[in-house]
Amino acid sequence: MIYTILMIKKIIMGNWKMNPESLEEAKKLGDEIRKKIVKTKRTTVVLCPPAVFFNSLKPKIATKNIKYGFQNVHPESSGSFTGEVSARMAKNMKAEYVIVGHSERRLMGETNEIVGKKVSSVIKNGMTAVLCVGEKEIDENAHHLIFVRDQIVKGLSGLKNEDLTKLVIAYEPVFAIGASKPISGHEIHQRNIFIKKILTGLYGKEKAFSVPILYGGSVNSENAKKIVVEGSVDGLLVGRDSLKALNFAEIVKSIDSL
Repeated sequence: MIYTILMIKKIIMGNWKMNPESLEEAKKLGDEIRKKIVKTKRTTVVLCPPAVFFNSLKPKIATKNIKYGFQNVHPESSGSFTGEVSARMAKNMKAEYVIVGHSERRLMGETNEIVGKKVSSVIKNGMTAVLCVGEKEIDENAHHLIFVRDQIVKGLSGLKNEDLTKLVIAYEPVFAIGASKPISGHEIHQRNIFIKKILTGLYGKEKAFSVPILYGGSVNSENAKKIVVEGSVDGLLVGRDSLKALNFAEIVKSIDSL
């Protein structure tokens, strides 16, 4: 089983959120990142720009180690949902990954049940769902662990064992997003173990340990390698520093060197 863990290819995701402001800036950022990580061999890079830029960016800079994803999708395949984009649309635009259940989406009202439907829709359409989970705060009675457990159990409620080949879980403690520093490597490792324990209970140990676990929350070029090593995670979900080509490239290179 240790061999299986070691063979998971590291994943570095860049969540651009609602940035940059123009297609010209988006193309420049994407092109700069591509040039700086062209020699990456052991790490898969996934860029998630705003949906309006997707078609203009993916054909230009997608490579063997650079994939593209959406930041969100609607669970229904079509219908009267003004302003929404479906998983089927994302698939038809050649997206390979979709971030689902990000804390910022949950703050807008997304429930675990809605997130679960999105996860199922993404995987049904042949893409990889990146399920984001994370507590708002830590309490002495460990209610935060129950909170994370419910996010995982309900978020995966529609999945079968074979669906886990199209699943990534990103642990992002809400209180660490945008903070001056991430939580400690020991705490990240503990959450990693906790998540795998939940997955083992749902799908068995072999399947559980095949699901990549990422960490997100105040990741930068200075702490990225330490987080991955001490937290024993399979990659990172990067927000702020994914908008700085040099910083993001340094994160990728530091993980690719492991």
